[in-house]
Amino acid sequence: MRGTSRAGEVGWPRLSIAAGLFAVSSISAHTPSYAATAIRAVDLNGTVFSLPAAASRATVLIFVLHDCPICNRYAPEINRIAADYKPSDVATYVVYEERDLRPSQARAHAKAYGLTCGLLYDPWHELANKVTATSAPEAVVLSPTGEVVYRGRIDDSFYHFGMLSRQPTTHDLRDAVDALLAGKEIAVSQTPVVGCSIPPD
Repeated sequence: MRGTSRAGEVGWPRLSIAAGLFAVSSISAHTPSYAATAIRAVDLNGTVFSLPAAASRATVLIFVLHDCPICNRYAPEINRIAADYKPSDVATYVVYEERDLRPSQARAHAKAYGLTCGLLYDPWHELANKVTATSAPEAVVLSPTGEVVYRGRIDDSFYHFGMLSRQPTTHDLRDAVDALLAGKEIAVSQTPVVGCSIPPD
């Protein structure tokens, strides 16, 4: 539900929340099973549409908090992923999760970090809850039918909060997308995320 519109901006309700806290997400013994179905998404203009993206072979969602330092460090890799997989009909979206972040602020953040992928607005965590994303930056890969086939980290650059490896040794998100595109089983379908907690509802 929308609130009062500001000039030149979609009007979204605002609630004050605390900044996301550091978290390492836990993983269950098995990846949760999701029914293949359309998922509601909203962009920064307030346009509502369904995911997975039309005619896509895969849809990548990367949940972020604009002031999470780990999310911001991943901006260049997010851009590379979006660019590398676009020719293979993979749709990549950054999903903003803060309730007190206005769409104009999200646009400014995306511009500041040069984000070139699609931008979604999920302040009430409807999309995050649908795919059980709890941390940022957490990546989710959807099959063409809307099944969650991967959920977890982008790679293992961060092995602990504030501790950055010189080079990642695994590229979990890319590996999952590659396997999906090749029609192969995804070897690791769920991984822990080092980052910031998505604020609770």
